[in-house]
Amino acid sequence: MDARTTAQEVAEPINGFGAWFMLDPTTFARSVEAGMSTGWASHTQGRIGVMGDVDVEVAVANMMFFDPDYIRDNWNRPMSISKAEAGAAYAAICVDQGRRYLAGFDGATRLAELLGRVVDDADDTDAALFAGWRDAARPDDAEGRAYLLVATTRELRGCRHMEAARTAEGDPEAMTLGRSGLAWAGIHGFRNLHADPAPAALAEAIEAATDDLDAPNYECLTDAERAELVDLVEAAVAHAEATGLSPF
Repeated sequence: MDARTTAQEVAEPINGFGAWFMLDPTTFARSVEAGMSTGWASHTQGRIGVMGDVDVEVAVANMMFFDPDYIRDNWNRPMSISKAEAGAAYAAICVDQGRRYLAGFDGATRLAELLGRVVDDADDTDAALFAGWRDAARPDDAEGRAYLLVATTRELRGCRHMEAARTAEGDPEAMTLGRSGLAWAGIHGFRNLHADPAPAALAEAIEAATDDLDAPNYECLTDAERAELVDLVEAAVAHAEATGLSPF
């Protein structure tokens, strides 16, 4: 399997599965226990916190498909810990959730190995959020490590997607409406909507450009390893879905 096909094949399952922990009620509760703000503010503080105590506009730039004022408000809400500590705590919660989702999954060790090679070889130019997740502490156990790397690979493609959208001058609100609908636009902080859903042709063009940008990330693997990775990702998602722990 070639690199571009691999990027296409793993995009949807990794995007969905890598978001599980961020939508899990347990994550919101544990984030507050760790010292972050309540609700979706903890999502912003933890997810961006892996980058450290960055300026609020850096947080906004790395959450492109969220309303900028919504991110500013979330990032600036008071916490009892630093932003960097929030990021470390959030990554640790990700690991613990992955242990639940992938408990008993026989392919966890190999999945972690292959994804580890992908993220460690990837170019982090213009991908600061990915770099923060890549540098998060990786546990020794296969299940936690594999899921953390799923989440990290999700952020890698996400950074490529933001790059493609900026190049195409895509409107984040319109793209979110077109891809995910009104309810998810609200979750992303878009309250007073000013845009119509992005045209399907534009969304498809940006997705194709994302595939082009994401493909080099998988060139560190052989054809056989790329095919194996696709199978492992699909098997991991199927295993996790069978646990009944999906937040969707």
